[in-house]
Amino acid sequence: MITNKENLFKLGKKLTDRIPQKLGLEPLTEADPEYWGLCNVLDDEMVEILLAMPQRKPLAFEEIKKLTKWSDEAKLEAKLKEMSELGVLEYNWENADHHKQWLVPLFVPGSAEFLNMKSATMDKYPEVTEFFQNMTRLPLEKVTAMVPPGGAGVGMHVIPVEKAIEHESQSVSLEHLSYWLKKYDYYEIGVCSCRNCESRNGRGSGDLPEHWCIAVGDTAKYCYETGKEGIHNASYEQVMEVLKRAEEEGYVHQITNIDGENKIFAICNCAPGTCYALRTSQLFNTPNMSASAYRAHVDTEKCVACGKCVEICPAGAAKLGQKLCTKNGPVEYPKQPLPDDNHWGPHMWDEDYKKHNQENCHESGTAPCKAACPAHIAVQGYIKMAAEGRYLDALKLIKQDNPFPAVCGSICNRRCEDACTRGSVDAPVAIDEIKKFIAEQELNEKTRYIPPRRTKRLSTEDYEEKIAVIGAGPAGL
Repeated sequence: MITNKENLFKLGKKLTDRIPQKLGLEPLTEADPEYWGLCNVLDDEMVEILLAMPQRKPLAFEEIKKLTKWSDEAKLEAKLKEMSELGVLEYNWENADHHKQWLVPLFVPGSAEFLNMKSATMDKYPEVTEFFQNMTRLPLEKVTAMVPPGGAGVGMHVIPVEKAIEHESQSVSLEHLSYWLKKYDYYEIGVCSCRNCESRNGRGSGDLPEHWCIAVGDTAKYCYETGKEGIHNASYEQVMEVLKRAEEEGYVHQITNIDGENKIFAICNCAPGTCYALRTSQLFNTPNMSASAYRAHVDTEKCVACGKCVEICPAGAAKLGQKLCTKNGPVEYPKQPLPDDNHWGPHMWDEDYKKHNQENCHESGTAPCKAACPAHIAVQGYIKMAAEGRYLDALKLIKQDNPFPAVCGSICNRRCEDACTRGSVDAPVAIDEIKKFIAEQELNEKTRYIPPRRTKRLSTEDYEEKIAVIGAGPAGL
């Protein structure tokens, strides 16, 4: 508990990334998160040590002793250990003779996250969750519009799915997760502080916080030694398996972005709607904050409006539009305004971005057959595959949304055919007959497709929890 408020205000000004407060243009008060987020967590001795040490400059024990003027070495060492375990100090061995050195981290990425990587700390000081949430938002309100492509060392950097660019001859090594992992020989997997905070506050997307964030190098050793939640050692192969599972869940790979192009200390597998780093681009409508070095493009001639890309896009960047021309020509849709061409401020933000990112199409843009289907199956997608003779691929696509295509195909009331625009010309496409033909592959053991098992946990053990199925037949199942 802090008794010297003035020292805490000095510390808040020193560590904050909010420009007006950092420059002294606006004073810090007890209503600011830099104060209320730490006033119960720290004590006066901790504040004195943090004030004496420079930010993000590693110091050996003797250097800290000299700066703090503490004569009792045992007491100082115990205090440094306590602060490191709490998360307001970090340490590493990044020097020529590999001696231990401590540093004062940023709030984000840094101490605000570390404080939320231990349940005991969060139970004792519940305010640290909102402290973290505020420190990922408030400092960026005035700067996001000015951030150039690549992030300029601000926030996190999105890395694309490696298998999507592995055949690209011009791909940069920095854009490959394997490149970063092979720079280090020590990895730890642990809890996600964003998921932890959001679940504690009844927000987020319901993702389990465990086993998604990967620390590398000395940061990994620091997290292990200071007992961060669920932290455990992992091999390169195990880390790659976590990354693969994250891709299957639609999570976004991000690496830390504050140490230049030769160093990272963590890889995060971020869930849209939960991750505070992804939020910066979506809330403020500033895509440079989360942009990778690659862009997805649509071949309009090949697109069949199956909708899978817009459903999985973590930023809600893609939307389905109407492909059929009107009497006035092709339908045109508005483009997203960007800060480069507009005056930017709160009037351009999207506070309701989580809801808007789930809107998959414009008012006149979707496949009417898919929209009419109660199971929302990608009708045009599997018809296209069937036409190409790719029956197994078509079956896989159907079973992403409907695990019982043979049963449902037999009792379907063909709403998709009622909505088919071909019916306005002559007769609708025989969608249900095509689906039943594809579903018959299930009746043959050689062509049957059983989807791989997927759980929200990394463990392959069965769930102990029981569920109740409400509804009869395929609807309930």
